[in-house]
Amino acid sequence: MKLSLSGRMFEVDYRACELSMADFVATAKDIGYQGVELRKTQVSLDTPAQEVTRIARIIEKAGLEVTCVTTRGGSLEDRGKFELFKKYVRLTEALGCKLIKTGGDVPWVQRAADYAAEHGITTAGNTHIKTPFETVSSALERLRAIGRANYRLIYDPANLFMAQEDHGAEPVAKLADSICYVTVQCPQRVPLKQEEGLFEYKGFAYKQGLPGEMGTPDFASMFRGLDQIGYDGWVSVVEPKREGMTGSPLARSFYESCIELISPRT
Repeated sequence: MKLSLSGRMFEVDYRACELSMADFVATAKDIGYQGVELRKTQVSLDTPAQEVTRIARIIEKAGLEVTCVTTRGGSLEDRGKFELFKKYVRLTEALGCKLIKTGGDVPWVQRAADYAAEHGITTAGNTHIKTPFETVSSALERLRAIGRANYRLIYDPANLFMAQEDHGAEPVAKLADSICYVTVQCPQRVPLKQEEGLFEYKGFAYKQGLPGEMGTPDFASMFRGLDQIGYDGWVSVVEPKREGMTGSPLARSFYESCIELISPRT
C-alpha cells in the first residue's frame, strides 16, 4: 500500500490552502508520502492551463503522483454537469492522475464512467453519510445499479463508522471487488452535548481524534482486511485541518500511524 496526503489538512474553511503548492509537495515528500490528493483550493477548473502544467511538474519533479481528483460542485444530474465532468477529465489528464471521485444520478454517472473509460480514467463514489453509499449494503446496491467496470468504490471507514456500520475487515471483504482507493480520517465519537459546536449524527457527536484513541474507527481491522484481500493501492490521509495542531506535525502523525498499521511490528 502507498500513502497519499490530501491538501485538506492545510485548507482553511474551504477557502484557501495555507501552503503554496511547492511547500505542500515538499512537506508530503519529506514525511514519506508517495502521492498527493489535491483540493479545489489548490487546483480547479479555473486554474489557467499554464499553472496546471507548472503544478504537475512540481509534483513529478518531487517523485510523487496525483492520486485523486474530485468533481467539487459537479454532481452528475444533467447535461450541464456532464459537460463540466468532461472538463474534469481534461484536468485529471493534465495532472497525470487516473482517478476521479464523482457521483450523481445513475444514468449520468454511467455516461460519465463511459467517457472517462475512453481516456483511461477510473471513476468512483465513496462511502459517505447521507449519500447512496452510506452503508455497505447501499453501496453495493448503487454499484450494481451503475454497472460500469470503471466505476468503483473509494473506501472511507470513518463515514461507515459515523453511520454506525461495521467498517473493518468484514466489509472490506464484501467490497473487495470494488475498492480502488482508501481514505483515512479520524472522527472521535463523544456523547451528545459534551462540547458545543460538534458535528452530530445518529445520536452521537464527533470531534477530531487520532488513530488508536478511544471512540475512533477501528483502522487496525480495516488494514488487516485490506491486507487479506491483497489491496496494494493508495491510502490517502484526508484528515481536515484542526485547531491547536499545525498541518505538518499532524500529517506526520497520521503517516506514522498508517505505516504502523500497514506493517505492524511482530
